[in-house]
Amino acid sequence: MEKKVNHQALWLGVGVALGVSIGTATNQIALGIAFGVALGVVIGSVVSKRTNAGMEDLLSEHVSELRKPDDWEEALQRSEDHPVLILKHSTTCPISARAYREFMAFVGSNASDPKQQMDYHIVKVIENRPLSRRIAEETEVHHESPQVLLLDQGQVMKHTSHGKITKKRLLQWTQHPFG
Repeated sequence: MEKKVNHQALWLGVGVALGVSIGTATNQIALGIAFGVALGVVIGSVVSKRTNAGMEDLLSEHVSELRKPDDWEEALQRSEDHPVLILKHSTTCPISARAYREFMAFVGSNASDPKQQMDYHIVKVIENRPLSRRIAEETEVHHESPQVLLLDQGQVMKHTSHGKITKKRLLQWTQHPFG
């Protein structure tokens, strides 16, 4: 099982330790700790953003964004040949950000499995509201975001939203798409 490193917490700890050392050496503990915390937060943020850049590469490699009706029609058509998974994602919502991470973690583990032929798509619901509404109308699945839809043979086989979007659930869907 792969362990994830929380770079922000790690660097915050390093910064506090460094700050305590500096504060002890200068007899200004509070100032040293404040400096260490600030340093840890800045370094942690930079490192965290750089490590998440890999997720953006994964997005461009395996996940395509549906932006216009033709993109949706093509995804629906492709679902006749193999399953298609769509994430409806709000780029301003923290719950959707968590669902996005779960979705991408699933894509990262599933896309490398040659036995799992599946297309992965994302719809940014704020930026593409008309398309999001159209998908809801055509699938007859009430719109929520975040929301995941599993399409097969042109039909929604499964869907879920909010905190129920997890890598584990999506893996279960691929193992038992009709159960």
